[in-house]
Amino acid sequence: MAPATAGPRRVDGLDVLLRAPRLTDGPSWRRARLLDEARLRPSLSQGLDTWDRESSLTAWVERVRDLRAGARDGTVVPHVLARASGDVLGEITFAIDARSGLAELSLWTARSVPHAVTTWSTATAVLGVLERPHVVPWVVAPVAVGNPGPSGLLARAGFEPSGTARLLRPYDGAPADHVVWRLANTAATRDHLHAQIA
Repeated sequence: MAPATAGPRRVDGLDVLLRAPRLTDGPSWRRARLLDEARLRPSLSQGLDTWDRESSLTAWVERVRDLRAGARDGTVVPHVLARASGDVLGEITFAIDARSGLAELSLWTARSVPHAVTTWSTATAVLGVLERPHVVPWVVAPVAVGNPGPSGLLARAGFEPSGTARLLRPYDGAPADHVVWRLANTAATRDHLHAQIA
């Protein structure tokens, strides 16, 4: 299921929107990732190639192909955060477990993106997933213990830490413990998210 477009919206002086990824996003996606390599690589690198190759236009085409296939079969809800002019500022993606309906959040934004924009885009994307026709009972967001940056953002969105998964997945090239943040799909949660994006 492709995400609905949200915006354009003026947030903290920027005109931004959330929308489905496009093949034409490749150059600005690459530029954003290369500019923030030191911050993004530990969390996002697959460790199979150089960051330059993992951020190549070919990698973007393959990513869009995979995201579209996942959206078609209902297992992925992909978004890009972009300026209204088109430049990619980040990605917000949900992997949906077909059996449980649980959604796992993965996101990154460029360092230059103001916190208010990241908060708006995260709240908007999470709310969109919680209000899907197919009920998503929980959204989870695993965060590497060595990467505390996302914790404040998740807390503002209403997520709570639920435990630590030992050696869940790689962070900075090695298996790492991750704090699993969770958010229940309740009326109070949805009201909180609506208030954040109002």
